Amino acid sequence: MNSVEVSVSNDGEKILCKEHNQETCEDCKVDWSDHNSLATSLKQVKELPPPNAANPVRNAQVNRLKEEGNKFFKQNNYPEAIRFYTMAVDLSWSRPLWEPLAFQYVREELSTILSNRSAARLATKEYVDALVDAEMVTRLKREWSKGWFRKGKALWALGRAEEAEAAFLTGLRFDHESEELRKALAEVEDGTVQ
Repeated sequence: MNSVEVSVSNDGEKILCKEHNQETCEDCKVDWSDHNSLATSLKQVKELPPPNAANPVRNAQVNRLKEEGNKFFKQNNYPEAIRFYTMAVDLSWSRPLWEPLAFQYVREELSTILSNRSAARLATKEYVDALVDAEMVTRLKREWSKGWFRKGKALWALGRAEEAEAAFLTGLRFDHESEELRKALAEVEDGTVQ
C-alpha cells in the first residue's frame, strides 16, 4: 500500500491530500471525508463523561457460580459442575471490556473457572472440550502451571502422549516444585497416567 502524504486545510479543520490539496482525491485514491466528519463531530463534545465504574455485583455472581460448580465437583456430580462453571464463564465473558480492570477480572476469573471445567470434562470423558478449556487457560494465564497440568491430562486422554509430556514439562518450567506435574510426567514416561 502506497502511503499518501497529507496536509491540513488553511482553516486547520480538514485533512487533505498534500499533492492535490483535496479531501477526496481520485488521483491519490484517498477519501478523508469520513475522518474529517468524525473530527468535526468530536469537536462539538464539550465535556467528556466519567469512566464507568466496575460492577462488584458481577464479580460476586461469577464467584458464587464458580463455588456452586466446585460444590458439585466435590460431590462427583460433574454434569452439574460443568453447568455452573459454564454459567460463570458466560457471565464473566459478558462483562463490558470498558469497565475498569475488566480484562484483569476476566483473566483471573476465567483461568480458574476454565481449569475447573476442564477437570470436570475430563471426568465425564469429554476430552476434546477438556483440552479446549485447558488451552484457553494456558493462553489467559501462561505462567500458571495448573493450566499446563490440565492440558497435559487432556492430551494424554486423547492419546497424544508426546504433547502431554511437553505440556507437563512447560508447567514445570513455571512451577519447579509442582508435585502433581512431576507425578503426571513420571506417569507419562511410564505410560500410566490416570
